[in-house]
Parts: sequence; C-alpha cells; structure tokens
Amino acid sequence: MDFFAQQDTARRHTTRLVFLFLLAVLAIVLSVNLVSAIAYKLAAADAAPAHGKAVGVPAALYLFVTVGTLAIIGIGGVVQMIGMASGGPAVAKMLGARPVSSATRDLNERRLINVVEEMAIASGVSVPQVFVMDGQPAINAFAAGFSPNEAAVVVTRGTLETLNRDELQGVIGHEFSHILNGDMRLNMRLMGVLGGILVIATIGRMVAEIEHIGAWIFGMALVAIGYIGVFFARIIQASVSRQREFLADASSVQFTRNPDGIGGALAKIGRSVNGARIDHPRADEASHMFFGEAIRSGVGDLMATHPPIYERLERVYGRRVAINDIVARSAPIEPAPQDAAVSGFAGGEEFGRSANGRRIDPAEKTIVATQFATVTGAIGTVSTGHVDHAAYLLARIPPQLRELMQTAQGAARAMLGLVFARGGPVRQVQEELLRSGGEDAGAVAKVAADVQALGKVARLPLISLATPVLKGMAPGDRAAFLAQLRQLIEADRRVTLEEFVLATMLEASLAERAGRAVPMKYRSLELLIAEFRQVLSLVAHAATGDSADAFAKGAKEAGLAMTLIDAGSVKIAAVKEALVRLNQLALMQKPRVIKALTQCALADGKLSLAEAELLRAMCATLDSPMPPFVETMPYTD
Repeated sequence: MDFFAQQDTARRHTTRLVFLFLLAVLAIVLSVNLVSAIAYKLAAADAAPAHGKAVGVPAALYLFVTVGTLAIIGIGGVVQMIGMASGGPAVAKMLGARPVSSATRDLNERRLINVVEEMAIASGVSVPQVFVMDGQPAINAFAAGFSPNEAAVVVTRGTLETLNRDELQGVIGHEFSHILNGDMRLNMRLMGVLGGILVIATIGRMVAEIEHIGAWIFGMALVAIGYIGVFFARIIQASVSRQREFLADASSVQFTRNPDGIGGALAKIGRSVNGARIDHPRADEASHMFFGEAIRSGVGDLMATHPPIYERLERVYGRRVAINDIVARSAPIEPAPQDAAVSGFAGGEEFGRSANGRRIDPAEKTIVATQFATVTGAIGTVSTGHVDHAAYLLARIPPQLRELMQTAQGAARAMLGLVFARGGPVRQVQEELLRSGGEDAGAVAKVAADVQALGKVARLPLISLATPVLKGMAPGDRAAFLAQLRQLIEADRRVTLEEFVLATMLEASLAERAGRAVPMKYRSLELLIAEFRQVLSLVAHAATGDSADAFAKGAKEAGLAMTLIDAGSVKIAAVKEALVRLNQLALMQKPRVIKALTQCALADGKLSLAEAELLRAMCATLDSPMPPFVETMPYTD
C-alpha cells in the first residue's frame, strides 16, 4: 500500500529531522555559553582592572546559560506549534491569506474551488478550505495541515491570474500529493523547529537595543548565533524538502495524466519576472511548503528548498525541454462562465436514472465490481478516472442546491436533510426537535426533498461539499449543529448505516479537536483487540451475505483470534470510540485494519454501494483516504 509507505517515509524524515535539530541546538547552546563566558570575563575585567589575574567563569553561569537557552528554544517551538494547533488555516492566516467563500463571484476563485473540489472527491478526502494570498503576483501555492482530511490549500493571486485550468489543476494535484504522502505534518514540524531557533535571534535584537556597549555586543552575538542556527536549520529544511518535491511533481502527472499541466505552471514560473517569490515577512518560515522557491537563499542550491525549475521539468517530461516552448503551447486562460456554479464536465447519466430515463434505486441496484487488491491499493491514490468521476458527480448536483450549500446555514440544512424522514411520526418528532433548536423545520424539509431526490450515490459528494463551509462556523455553532444532527438521527431510536456514515464523517471534520495532530499511542493492533472487534463486527453485520463468515475472513486477514459480537450488542458509541483509538495506531499497523475490514466487506465477492461508503467513512476516521470506486455501475435488469 504505497500510501502508508510514503507516510512512513515522511515519518522517518521526521526522525532524521529531530536528530539533526538536536545537533543544531547543541551547537547553539555551546555558542551561547562561549559568548556568555567572554562577556562575563570582559565585565569582570572592567570591574577589577588592577588585579591582573585571569578571571574564571563560575560553573553556575554555564548551567544557567545552558538551561536558559534550552528553555528559550523549547518554549519558542512550543509557542509556534500552539499557534498552528488548528492546522492549515492557522498557517494560511499567518501568511496573510484570505479564506475564499464558496459563494465567491470572482471567476478565477470559483475555478479554483471547482478544481480543489474535484481533486478532493477524487482522492477521498474532505474538501480542504481554500485561501488566496492577495497582493502576491508570483505563481505559488501550498497545502498545510496535520492530516489528509483537515488540510488547507493556499494559492497566490498570481497563480489564479496567470495559469490556465490545466496548469492550475497540475499545481493543485502537486499539493494533493503533499496531502496524501504525509508531507504536510512533516512541514508543520519543520515550522515549529524554526520558530524555536528564531527566538534566540529575536532576544538578541532586544538585548542589542539596550543603551550599553556590552549589552549591544552581547545582543549582536546572540543575533549571529540565532541566524547561524537558522542557517543550519534551513539546510536541514532544504534537504528534506527537495526530494519530496520530485515525488509531488510525479504524482501530479499521475493524477491528471497531463504533464503540460504542472509543466506549464513550472515553465511560467521560470519565465515570469516575479517567479515564485513571496513578499511576506514570515515567508521564510514556510518556504519549504510552497510549490516553488518562495525566498532567495543567497547561497545557491545549498539552502534551496526546491530543485531548479529545469531539473523539475526534465523529470516531468522525461527529457530536456525548453521553457519557452512549453509556455508557447500553453492554452489561454478561460475562466468559468459567469453562471457556472460547478465544473463544465457534462458526461454521464443523471443521479437515480438509467440511460433510458427509467428510475433506479442506487442503494439497492448498485454494486462495485472490484477485488480485494483494488480496494486496498486505492488508499491514498488518485487516477484520471477518479478525477473525471468526481467531476461527473459534481456536475450532477443542481446549481440551485450548490448555491444553497455555499452558506453555513444552507450546508447545515442539506446535511440535516439527508437524515430527515419522509413522513410519519418520526418526521413529526424531528420537526419538533428542529423548532426547539431554533431551526426552520419547513426550510429543512424543502432542502431534504432536494438532496434525497439525488439518490444515495450523491451522499458522499454532498458531505464533501458541505464540510469546508461548515468548518467556517464558530466552534460553538459547529457543536450545536452536530448535536442537532445526532438528535435527528436518534429520533427513531435507531441508527441506520447511512446515518452512521454521515455522522462519522462530519464529526471527524467538525468536532472540537478536529484538525489537531493525532498522537500515535499504540504500537500494535494486538493492544486494541476489543476496539477492533467492535468495528469489524459492525462491518460484518452491514455486509451482504453471512455475517459470521464475513467476520471470520476479516479476523483471519488481521491475524487475530476473535468472535463476532451479535448485532444487538454492537453499540454505535462504542464503535466511534474504537475508531478514535484505532487512529492512534502506529502507522504501519493501519494497513492490517483496513485490509481486514475490506476482506470482511468483500466476503461475498462484491462490494455494494453501502459497504463502499462504510469503508470510506472508516478509512476517513483513520486518516487513510479512499477514493470513490469508479467501477460503480447500475443494474438495469
């Protein structure tokens, strides 16, 4: 499973980073001690010039300086990480980026949102929040966050105004590679490292402002030491970053099957006056995150966070190419039409209807014709077929519904509408719950009719579109929305599989601690047998065919001896808690979980739409994005 291999590679880079960082910190501590000792001797000599004896440095001074320096670096790094605790949006705002509303009327911004939505649905992750760096004419972009489902994608204004759609898609595909390959978490840790080291230089500048020659000398020495530390940290940063850029370029070509997309973007950077340079005081802290070289290193390739443009182009095309030739054949920029709410992709059939217009039930008449290796190998991958399929799914959602979901209120009503009963006493209870919560029950009922008319195959795309909009709500409002959703689900005193999938995916993205780094607490699946048994039992009972046989096949795949929990004893709350704990497994243990769940769902040799949705929801909670199954086909017999 390449996804987990790449994630593990990023984790090993993190281990290497920590080791090199410790060496840099050691060098800084020794340097500060040396400067402090010299300053102490000079001060002592000035105080007693007549003694003529060498002044000794007390051991207590070395201890004080060492502890103080370590504390400053540690506190600086912790403060930096706390500032980024909310993930990608915090980094975007730190660099002056502006969130882009789904309701934007700017044609270039709408084109960007469409491309991001397509790539997100194609890769099986939540649609990231989108930001634009206004006032930045350079061509650049980055993705930031702690997990694939909690990312932010940021582009410059120059990217929007200079690149055509294929090139923009190439850049976004590059950034999604960073999202899927574990680079974002590594990049966030790099920012924490630099934040700690930079504190030394900051304190040095403050000391140098004291009106005393000794203080000025000592302060400037600290500034020098701080920037020497930053110098070595930048070398570490650059060495980790460059190889990941080659991988992301290659992945972009794989996603889009169009080397001219990312190739055209790189060529335009190479020929542009502004290049990829970012004019922001904190750009150096995030330079390793960007698509192109955001700052000038001043020392050539040694501290360059990105490979040279010509070298990246040679890797993309597999041969030497001329920048001018690539730019010359670049298609003109064509923003989306003024009335286009979604991508222009227009192939395929309408949701819920066959080619001859006959109504079909996607939930009952749709299967996924796939195999075990196809499902497990799909984790963290994107193909051209996935991107086209995502565009098809988006194009089938009516423009008026897309427009409604561009507001937090509309997106919330659409999600509530997915669990709204069509009639009967349950609906009466739900209407009363909505009214008591201050919601317009009539408005929710109207939206419910629209979203349910699309068929169940539209459910996951609707969740993907609603998620970034709902993330923009205040924390208290998000909590109130999730509580209201749970109330509607529990109105009939039972939870269907579809309701479980909806609640699980929304809670994973909107709950209080969503977006924060998840610690790895458990080294082996054997430590979480009880939790895994709960989850596997749910999948077994949801699977078509014999539940006991499905469970046995899943348990065998995991290499564990377990017994099936009977259906009445499988508790939804316990399953959700189990998934939280399973997400804290060591990275290379997660394939055991996913393979076992897949083997269980495929026990009868096929995967229904409901089973596929359940697998995707569980993979999402395990930060292991599973793309849609493009093999989905309607039965017409």
